[in-house]
Amino acid sequence: MRVCAPPKGVEYPMMNEASPDSTSGPSLLRRPLGRTGWQISELALGGVKWDTQCSEAEAVRLIRRAIELGVNAVDTAHAYGGGQSEMRLGLALEGLRDRVFVSTKVSDHTYDGARRQMDLSLRRLRMERVDLMFIHDLGDADDLARVRGRAGALRALEEYRDAGRIRFIGASSHWHRSSLLRLMEEYPLDVVLFPAGLFNQAYGYDYLNDVLPLARRRGIGTLGMKIFGAGRVKHAASIEPYLRYGRNTGVDAMVIGCDSIAQLEPIVSILRRRPGPLTLDEERALYPECLRITQAWDRGEFNWVSHYTGRRSS
Repeated sequence: MRVCAPPKGVEYPMMNEASPDSTSGPSLLRRPLGRTGWQISELALGGVKWDTQCSEAEAVRLIRRAIELGVNAVDTAHAYGGGQSEMRLGLALEGLRDRVFVSTKVSDHTYDGARRQMDLSLRRLRMERVDLMFIHDLGDADDLARVRGRAGALRALEEYRDAGRIRFIGASSHWHRSSLLRLMEEYPLDVVLFPAGLFNQAYGYDYLNDVLPLARRRGIGTLGMKIFGAGRVKHAASIEPYLRYGRNTGVDAMVIGCDSIAQLEPIVSILRRRPGPLTLDEERALYPECLRITQAWDRGEFNWVSHYTGRRSS
């Protein structure tokens, strides 16, 4: 696939280092991302929404605005937007690469397929090396065995790490918590990505009680996703309680996708105030809203809760 470039005659604006909004008020909290050595901002920009729901120029401006506001990590994936997420991120980070921790993911869990995807992802991103490569959406026990086998993706990631093309290895999970736990116990992962929002509490499929403490014991970095319910929080009364919950779970950072600067800036504003955790009563009072707004899905949205319905075990 051809790596896109700005249209002829078009130059994307560079960041304004002196932007008043980028320095006024407290900065975003930063925490160590496991043993990677990176002090990650509590908000990491997710690679969805701006991959398909805005123009290339708008996506570039959004990513650069996030960096101005103190975001220093972006998470994308080979599969996002048919490659648009990685390509737009590559454009946005020209001249800014050293300021951002970049992670992407392979969805092909075979050795050959993972190598092909990593090669293409690096070209799209315009990078010689990415900071973190995830096994995307680790599946059931059979998938775990496939990933770890001689013909599996994990061997490919190890080879790319040893060749200096990726720095760290991680795994993400949406549904098969037991597979993630087993891999964490038996393999020295650097970072894990898993649902850590209030929605998972409402659906009774919690990663925080077992995945998070295991990560702490093993020095594994933790990124929490689905804080906004894959975007369904747009139908909630307020985004603030969902941010209060997510930022106080104990994960190193929350991964949240945005489709506009207008959506990004209120998130940063709330987080700069360092809001405290919800009480248990406040959490429980929000469960009906969590369930209600995830019963229907707009075109292009990811109905990840379908696997939780009627399910209360790993």
